Amino acid sequence: MQTFINFLLDDEILAIKGEQITLKKGEQLLLEDAENKPQYVFGIAEGIAAIKSEETILEFIGTDQFIGLFTDGKAILHGEIVSKEATVWKFELKDVLSKVAQNKNGLQLYNKHITHIQENLLKKSSIMMLNKSNRLLLSLRMLASRFGEVSEDKDVIRLPQDFTKKILANYTGIKLATLTGTLNKLNEEGKIVHGRRVLLISS
Repeated sequence: MQTFINFLLDDEILAIKGEQITLKKGEQLLLEDAENKPQYVFGIAEGIAAIKSEETILEFIGTDQFIGLFTDGKAILHGEIVSKEATVWKFELKDVLSKVAQNKNGLQLYNKHITHIQENLLKKSSIMMLNKSNRLLLSLRMLASRFGEVSEDKDVIRLPQDFTKKILANYTGIKLATLTGTLNKLNEEGKIVHGRRVLLISS
């Protein structure tokens, strides 16, 4: 199936304007206009971004995933680049919704994206109810399954260094000082391999 970004860029299906931008780690993706009304959609062509409500990380998105199409109707969301660099497409929300509504393939891609975000948020909600050790371990496994890099050992996945301890602490709701101790505990139990610049998770 055609990727969502390629669908939106396909001029043969209701051409819409998209702007490709390159952003650095920490730069933000603002969805609202000057009057705080939803106006923009951002699609990740390359890199990783966090979906945030104020300063809290709710979710992460990677290649061919979007911020600006999903909202709970309450929180004001924005994106923040997590990787060292990211290539992002910026679209007008009204253009995206108009194009999606006029094409069956577009509706399928839209529904797939919304379902994916909802499933991940539900998983995170369940994980957040666990004790700190299990919360961190399952969060690491979920992130590794989505963003992990192949390591020399086929039985483990390397978590990208973009996921710093500070970012993991924010995402899991575990204080930074406690997170370090929990990582060490999981390492001692053989559930992860935790070094200064390496974090490996069993696949």
